[in-house]
Amino acid sequence: MITILLNHICLASGRKYRQISSGIQQALAAGTLQPGDRLPPQRELADALGVTLGTVTRAYQEIDKLGLVKGEIGRGTFVVRREEEEFSLHALHNRTDLDTVNCIRFDLNFPVPEGAPDLAAMLAELSRQPALEELLHYQPTAGLARHRRAACRWLERLRLPSAPENIAITTGAQHALFVAIGSQLSPGDALAVDCHTYPGIINLAGVLHIRLVPVEGDGEGMRPDALEKAAVRHHLKAVYLIPTMHNPKTVTMNSDRRLELAAAIRRLDLLLIEDDVYGGMEQEARTPLAAAIPERSFYLTNLSKTLAPGLRLGFLVVPEGQMSAVERIMAASIWMNPPLTAEIGSRWIDDGTADRVIIRKRQAAEKRMAILAGKLADQKLNFRPGGLHGWLELPPPWTGESFARQAASMGVLVIPSANFSTNGQQPIEAVRICIGPPKNETEVARGAEILVAILAKPAVLSEPFM
Repeated sequence: MITILLNHICLASGRKYRQISSGIQQALAAGTLQPGDRLPPQRELADALGVTLGTVTRAYQEIDKLGLVKGEIGRGTFVVRREEEEFSLHALHNRTDLDTVNCIRFDLNFPVPEGAPDLAAMLAELSRQPALEELLHYQPTAGLARHRRAACRWLERLRLPSAPENIAITTGAQHALFVAIGSQLSPGDALAVDCHTYPGIINLAGVLHIRLVPVEGDGEGMRPDALEKAAVRHHLKAVYLIPTMHNPKTVTMNSDRRLELAAAIRRLDLLLIEDDVYGGMEQEARTPLAAAIPERSFYLTNLSKTLAPGLRLGFLVVPEGQMSAVERIMAASIWMNPPLTAEIGSRWIDDGTADRVIIRKRQAAEKRMAILAGKLADQKLNFRPGGLHGWLELPPPWTGESFARQAASMGVLVIPSANFSTNGQQPIEAVRICIGPPKNETEVARGAEILVAILAKPAVLSEPFM
């Protein structure tokens, strides 16, 4: 790789980091560097060019800002696959132009629109409360006591009894993840994850400079024996798991696997970060791993995946003795969860609205998923009946990116598997299909029919572009 770059980098008078950056861009434009290629370690390239390490570091930073490469802790700097960037979740989430086109969105993972709670009625009820101005004041960092008690009642339905003093009210599950990891892991620490996992944890690890270690799994999720091997080899500090309706692969672990993993985590002296945002969508709640090892578990859930995505309300269950560390990170990031949001969510929990809504939404999700599964019956679609997403494994020679691009050209948005990969490899080419965003069941059926039509024709393998 160094020889390849030397053919494109010509150092002359002037700022050498810019000449190095320009040479790398020329190699990309010429196709000498391909998406997924690993750039040489900075020190090796500096020695080969006869420049300082700082010069190469600055050049790498410049091409990183241009979005041409991305660094991965412990692995190096890699050429970005632009299809990944085009279909990344943060890019799709912020594309306002998609609102004005006739597009079927299977891309973002949020609840179905049917059965939404009555926000207007709740706001009217709140307007009649004499002490409403209390919600405009500063509150305890981990939340008001009554909001934490409501969280306890919600956690009971998810089979995780807890005490209010061990619960922090967060601004959604992503914030809970940030708080849990930020309070327990330091830059360079290793966190075990599934080979395909939630993109939010991948993004968060990059921001906090945490090393993600992919651990192999099977039809029940992460394998305990593979976790043990990874712990020895990579000096793991913690494990991140989504045991129920895994995102993106849809797996829900059985009780035996949960207990086996809990035992391995305790034996290996690891921390558990358990993401249970989809727990309420299963017909029958599964006991979380955290119930078996509460002394080392950070368990998180929210109301965004069950009631409404704009209700940014998360619940983080914290082990004994760790609340002070959690509160320090919360105070540094957001100071406190907005009390008005917590008040709305708590009232919906207490008056039974949350239970009624989740039943209606689960029923609607089951209908939508049945439509999707029926249309794709001849394909390898992994799903759970009440789940919000399916995982469609693609026949060769399709890649996730090429299929997503072809689908987008026909007005359907799906997310390619590369967005969920934690090791940069793609042993499985797939796309995630979310059934929450479409306006109605008819749109779900039409979008699924388009995907079927794409698969019925020869694969269109577009060339990556820079």
